[in-house]
Amino acid sequence: MVSETIHLLHTNDIHSHLGNWPRLLRFLNTKQAKYSESYTFDIGDAIDRLHPLTDATMGRGNVELMNAAHYTAVTIGNNEGLVLSHEAMNHLYDQANFDVLLANLKELPNKNQPKWANEYKILTTKQGTKIGVFALTAPYQLTYPSLGWQPYSVDNTIDRLLPKLRAESDIVVLLSHLGLPTDQHIGEKYDIDVVIGAHTHHLLDHGKMVNGTLLAAAGRYGEHAGDITLTVSNNHQIIKKSAVTTPTYEMAEEDEDYHLIRGWLQTGKKLLESHKVAKIPRDITSDEQTYDALRALKKYFDVPAAMVSTGMFVDNLPYGELTQYELLESMPHAINPMLMTLTGAEIVELLNEITSQQQWLSTLDMKGSGFRGKTFGYLRFDGVDRQRNGEILYQGHQIELTGRYQIATLDHYKWVPFFPVIQSAPIQIKLNILLRELMAKYYQDKYSRRPGDFYEKR
Repeated sequence: MVSETIHLLHTNDIHSHLGNWPRLLRFLNTKQAKYSESYTFDIGDAIDRLHPLTDATMGRGNVELMNAAHYTAVTIGNNEGLVLSHEAMNHLYDQANFDVLLANLKELPNKNQPKWANEYKILTTKQGTKIGVFALTAPYQLTYPSLGWQPYSVDNTIDRLLPKLRAESDIVVLLSHLGLPTDQHIGEKYDIDVVIGAHTHHLLDHGKMVNGTLLAAAGRYGEHAGDITLTVSNNHQIIKKSAVTTPTYEMAEEDEDYHLIRGWLQTGKKLLESHKVAKIPRDITSDEQTYDALRALKKYFDVPAAMVSTGMFVDNLPYGELTQYELLESMPHAINPMLMTLTGAEIVELLNEITSQQQWLSTLDMKGSGFRGKTFGYLRFDGVDRQRNGEILYQGHQIELTGRYQIATLDHYKWVPFFPVIQSAPIQIKLNILLRELMAKYYQDKYSRRPGDFYEKR
């Protein structure tokens, strides 16, 4: 006998695409009012510092907007955990009216549960059904510790928590910012009723059953919203479960939407424009910014060589007062400085990899791995030169194949699949500063405006 119908509404990977937010919000609020029993979740990467409001408020502006959606709980993605500083992450949810769940990330040095998150939550429906909800985020072992967080493996965390959740609840739901391949692995291995997914931006229009586990996901950028239906018996067991997504373009627009969206953009713009960086004597073209970045990277790491791609710079920096807003417009990426160490032989291999791919990379449309620009562009070096006769020079001297050399660059090239040499190289990533923040310091120093003021304090 059917006791109740429970709805789990969900969003994921919105990435600060606030143009979809008014329609999404109405959709969620309408469904919440319609259903007698519903819970609403976001599965991470709600924020993205490409939007001026997000960048200006370190994501707190997004949380204020999310409060209106009456989320039951949310979890974080890499755009919260890796793009925000430790301090900013600790204050992201100060004004949230929803719970944050996260079971596989602890705070260093003592490996405590973060003060802003719980490992899990037990929900109790009107009919007494208990729903255990927990959340996992992609455990970037290489990068999280440098920001003061210790990630833990997916399987070990589930092995630890699932018996407790099964003992305390009738239904178990996982909020998974792990990606579809990992979600499928979890469905095959574990007794979890529903996995609501994210991270790989996959869209499961009608869900996917894997060994009795229902996988659900709503794509990316707020282009869809998800609605999971659980039909539960009077002894609190699931009789039926299904999932559906609704495209945002099918949701009605209202006249006020445009003004809201523009208002959020203008608010962020004004906040960023209030932070002056330098007064520049002429326009600095996107191409010139590439060479400035090479110099800035060399100076930052105090090394004689640097590498960067032209696609990192989207717009010219206009003559006059340079503010954070212009820097965001030209460099909207969540990309950090990186120092890599290569042998001479590996430099040869890297240059060969670049040469063989440069033609198509120059016009390759890029998305992801922190990149928020248009095309990859051309890779340029300062301090590494290949002569006409094929000889390779580092700081003007011929390289030795067994020698070790340092090149300042960006972590983006570690994550994209184009350069195996870089993927396997020893690296040091500076997660406490984004590319545009590095360039702000460079232009502050170059044009003598209070070097290191705002960006040192964020």
